[in-house]
Amino acid sequence: MEKVDSAKTMDISRPQADQKKLEALGTMISGITHEINTPMHYLENNLTFMKLAFNDLLKLAAKYRQVLRGVRVGSRVSDANWQIIDAMEKEAEPEYLKTEISQALEQSLEGIRMVTRMVLALKDFSHPSLNDFSLTDVNKCIDTVCTISKYEWKRVADIKLDLARDLPYLFSSRDELHQVLLNLVINAAYAIGEKIAAGGYNRGHINISTKAVDEKIEIVVQNDGPEISPQNQELIFQPHFTTKAAGAGTGLGLYIVKQIVETAHGGKITVTSDNQTGTSFIIILPHRRNDA
Repeated sequence: MEKVDSAKTMDISRPQADQKKLEALGTMISGITHEINTPMHYLENNLTFMKLAFNDLLKLAAKYRQVLRGVRVGSRVSDANWQIIDAMEKEAEPEYLKTEISQALEQSLEGIRMVTRMVLALKDFSHPSLNDFSLTDVNKCIDTVCTISKYEWKRVADIKLDLARDLPYLFSSRDELHQVLLNLVINAAYAIGEKIAAGGYNRGHINISTKAVDEKIEIVVQNDGPEISPQNQELIFQPHFTTKAAGAGTGLGLYIVKQIVETAHGGKITVTSDNQTGTSFIIILPHRRNDA
């Protein structure tokens, strides 16, 4: 059997991998825009409310100061002034605003945190590193991918992360690891969407876990979507194989995932699938390639 040059194999698939990454980003741009616009809309509403509330409180405070100045020089507070203050308090509702402004501030801060997280995740994902190998935080890569792909999965599934806190850094290409994880998460959302459309359930689950195993790192991406048949499990990593409808996929996604995991990183990817537990993709990556 002719020996395959692994470097040559990756040279051939690199343009395809880069193209797939750009396609994924392009597909998600509208979703990412929506994810940013939503908290920005909350921010606009909350700031408008707080501006109006602030003006009401300023008017009330000005009236209090006017009355206080009179009291300081010995003037008696007239019934008319008390009635004015009472009316202004009823209009401003200080006790109500005390609660609502506090909630609006917290919601606004959370909105800012959401936008910041999304922008940083997008920057981390799209920043070119020329596929350089370096020490990579796998858990951060997972968090980045879940953040930028949120619009793809949040409509059909909940994501649960079980990430080992003591996970060592991995000597890998961060860009390529992002691409592997993004492909698996979006595929999981697509599979769950198919099951929902078929009346299987109303909402699915995607579970992602990491752990250190001897001198390797294990990443598992599991979803409770439909089973992948045994015969298709043998084919899904082959180029141009797809079970999606015409025009919905090129069949290169999982092929490139396998190339990145096994050829570029010296790891191993396997799949298990059944009707009870759904589908799990198990990735095993060595801390360093032996030839690195």
